Order: sequence, then C-alpha cells, then structure tokens
Amino acid sequence: MQESEYFLERMTLTQDERDTFKYNLSAFLSASRSVTLIMQKEYNKISGFKQWWAKKQGKMRSDEAMNLLNEKRVMTIHTQPVRPRAQVNVTIKEHVTISDSVSIVITHADGTVDRRESEPAPPPEPAKTESNIEWRWYFAELPKKDVLTLCKEHKAKLDALVKECESGFTLQSS
Repeated sequence: MQESEYFLERMTLTQDERDTFKYNLSAFLSASRSVTLIMQKEYNKISGFKQWWAKKQGKMRSDEAMNLLNEKRVMTIHTQPVRPRAQVNVTIKEHVTISDSVSIVITHADGTVDRRESEPAPPPEPAKTESNIEWRWYFAELPKKDVLTLCKEHKAKLDALVKECESGFTLQSS
C-alpha cells in the first residue's frame, strides 16, 4: 500500500510532466495490483479467506474502474506503455488600468470662453498578467473521470479491502 501511495503522490506532483506522469502512473498500477496479490498469498491458508476473497473478486470484476486500471496494468507490463491523453487548460487574466481626464469648454452668449479641466489622472499602473496551466489526464475508456481521481478512488477501495481483510482474518506469526 505504501508503494502505491508513494506513486500516487508522485503523480499528483508531476501532472505537468508528460513522461514522468506516465512512468509514475505505470508504477502506481503495478504497486496497487500487488496489494491484492500479496493479500492472497499471505491469507490464502487461513480458514474462510478463500470464500471471502471469491465474493470480493466478484465485486471487483463488476467495478468498471477497477477493471480498467487492471487492464492498463496488464497492458503496460506486457505489451506497451500506458497512454492516457492529456487535457491542458490554460487561463490567462490580464489586469489593465484605464484612466482619462475631461476638458470642458463653455462659450457664453456674450462670447466669453470658460475652460475647465479635471485633475490630471495619475499614470496608469502597468498591465498585470496572471496565467494558470492545469493538466488533467484521461483514459479514452472512462472519459468523464480524470486518471488521478480514478487512482485516488482505487486506492481508497484497496484501503477498505485491506482493512476488512485484516479485521476479519488474523495472520499466524511464523
């Protein structure tokens, strides 16, 4: 679990680094799959575990996201690198200060001219530009949920599974 947590944190920090994000995603997929494989190995000989595990496997097989992440792990281990698509949102805000002054000329009926001018405006502040770039990664098979969210939810499911297993079964010390 700790290894999968490590790579999930690395994914969070490297979303804007295409290759690094993909490498961390691949490592997360592998580490998170190891959780259930290790659990099976450690608890397999404990009474009642196999029946409990069979029910859990059924639930995991019906979970679209868990299946997809496992398929991506199999793909990245055996055939090709994992290839989520990136969506990059760029927001640019520019703050501009505008100022003006008014000059009024009044010509009276007797021909006299009255000029009035407003106080000169202070010079405008220089324009300020702010930009924000946000990277999100998606799998074509589940386009409505970004990869990082999928992985966080997957880890939470694994956490719950491990806690349930540990509370229901006791490992015998060697």
